[in-house]
Amino acid sequence: AAAQQSTELANVLAKIEKFSAYDELQLPSKSKFYDTIPPVIHVRPMTGEEENILATPRYVKKGQAIDMIFRNVIREDIDTTELLSIDRTYLLVFLRGISYTPEYDVEVRCPACEIKFTAPINLDLDVTMCPDDFGVDNLEGTLPRTGLKYKYRLATGDDEQAVTKHREMYAREFGAQREDDTLLYRSALLLEYIDEISDTTTLLHLLKKLPVEDVNYIRNMINEPPFGVDTDVEVICPNCSEEFEISLPLEANFFFPRKKTE
Repeated sequence: AAAQQSTELANVLAKIEKFSAYDELQLPSKSKFYDTIPPVIHVRPMTGEEENILATPRYVKKGQAIDMIFRNVIREDIDTTELLSIDRTYLLVFLRGISYTPEYDVEVRCPACEIKFTAPINLDLDVTMCPDDFGVDNLEGTLPRTGLKYKYRLATGDDEQAVTKHREMYAREFGAQREDDTLLYRSALLLEYIDEISDTTTLLHLLKKLPVEDVNYIRNMINEPPFGVDTDVEVICPNCSEEFEISLPLEANFFFPRKKTE
């Protein structure tokens, strides 16, 4: 009986094999900022195994779920925590599209009439590949106000985890008693140096003393490299026809789509 069931399972798995075929994906960074990750990877759609990871609270709470899924669905053996946040966002959107459909329903509130409604978003978003003349050597320069030299790196999955942990620790320790320094901490974490300072804690103190023009300049340089997926989408309110822009929200239903109502 067991042998028969094994044969039946093998037959069914053979029938559904085509639904787990790998798609080719070129990373927006073109892998210019990696030593071992290739510019083109191969990704398959998610299965029930990956959904099970998302449904395990301890993986989600520890921030491990997404990297566990990435390792499952990417054919190449790579350390996914080293992926730039820009590449990770594109990979998430791409994976959602090939696993379900490119249509993603989000709950939004109109800023004009304040009505809540469900907006369908097409995940075939605009992607800009890293320009040929942009690379590691471009991640340095001179601050516009003070003239101090600086160098930085682009955020990875590990960095985003560190920022989240910092925010949570800060909230536990100070609550609402002190202002949240997470934005400055993220900049300090990603700075290689400013002038002679390279220690993250000291850089954080320095950022708090720098002219705001320099602080804003650093943040823009770090957060807005000339490549990546555009996650700002246009939405039209069905009630008042107001057009407005939202940043793509990665809600719970991103990988658990709501059932369509007739």
